[in-house]
Amino acid sequence: MSEVPGFLLTDIDDDTLSRMAKAVVRCMNMRKGEAVWIRSGLHTWRFAEHIRYELLMQGVTSVATFTSDWFVERAYRDVPKEFFALTPKEEKGLAEAVDGAISIERPWDPAVMARAPREKLDARTAGFFPIREIILSKKWCYVGYPSEPMARSLGVPYPDLKRLIVDGILYDQEKLASDCERVARALRGADWVHITDEFGTDLELRITGRRINKDDAFISDEDVARGDTGSNLPAGEVFIAPIEVEGSGVLYCPLTRDRYTMRLIKGVRLTFEGGRLVLDKCTAEENEDDLKRTIEGCIKIDEEKARKGEIPEVRTINVAELGIGLNMAIDKAIGYILTDEKIGGSIHVAIGSNKTYGGTSVSCLHWDFVTAPRATVEVIYMDGSSKVIMEEGKLLV
Repeated sequence: MSEVPGFLLTDIDDDTLSRMAKAVVRCMNMRKGEAVWIRSGLHTWRFAEHIRYELLMQGVTSVATFTSDWFVERAYRDVPKEFFALTPKEEKGLAEAVDGAISIERPWDPAVMARAPREKLDARTAGFFPIREIILSKKWCYVGYPSEPMARSLGVPYPDLKRLIVDGILYDQEKLASDCERVARALRGADWVHITDEFGTDLELRITGRRINKDDAFISDEDVARGDTGSNLPAGEVFIAPIEVEGSGVLYCPLTRDRYTMRLIKGVRLTFEGGRLVLDKCTAEENEDDLKRTIEGCIKIDEEKARKGEIPEVRTINVAELGIGLNMAIDKAIGYILTDEKIGGSIHVAIGSNKTYGGTSVSCLHWDFVTAPRATVEVIYMDGSSKVIMEEGKLLV
């Protein structure tokens, strides 16, 4: 009898998986009679089943679809590029039929994606775009899940990765809700936000009149009513879609990961002018080519969609999001955006799509860049007054 593959096993005990699943289901806030689509990798099957159980206990039905690393690796190796550009009608049908979607971190081993040809990844992004837009129009949650190959690819000890994800998901929800509300209150009536740090970040973004979103691990009815339909777990940020055509300066991001290949990119310095990334002035200390290739590839996809009239204009490199990290169970950057952007005392700025956040941009790209957890945030209000709400990573409000 052959040995059970490692990706079918988990070292997270059932009690912990159950508590994580309860946090996911609480976050989604579904109603009896509704339905959820769970999109996952085969390595998370036990966690996905815990979520399905907790949903069904509330009268919510679900379907789970799983993809293995075995399939992904062979498909990207053997399948022609044009087939990846197809929009799967079965997945589109599922997205249209359900009331919410939960995506769990995959693949088991990120090296699988790092080996995938760039042109096929671009084609898959284009083909999945219509489904992505449907999912984002409903309740959705993206959930982290640790694996040893993922830790190796990040270059961090597996216990650290597991702690950041699991403890981040199980972080005190009452404290998180309180901190998010205090920051949101301080941002109301703001005109500009000025972000600085000791590593060279000096960026001003305008948020006049924009919706203030709280990722506090619960998608409330009020959130949905104002168009804020999604959440991440771990949660822990207040985020805004800034004015996309205003704002200038520099942001320094110590670590990020390529959106396609998952390669680590270090020492990123982004320059913005008039709300747009100036790609020629952007640099990285390691894997700068990956950074620029991915952005340029997404620009081409958006240009083609704009040419066909599928999106109003190209907004791939416009500023899309300003977020303030508030999850104190997450205390260091590892190049994993789901936890990095929640680090207490950090700031993140994204480019690309932001319509679901209250912005005006539609793009195939949304890429967050996180500062070190020593950011200072000054809020300038409409009446000309100002207030420092975070100083060197310490929340003051």
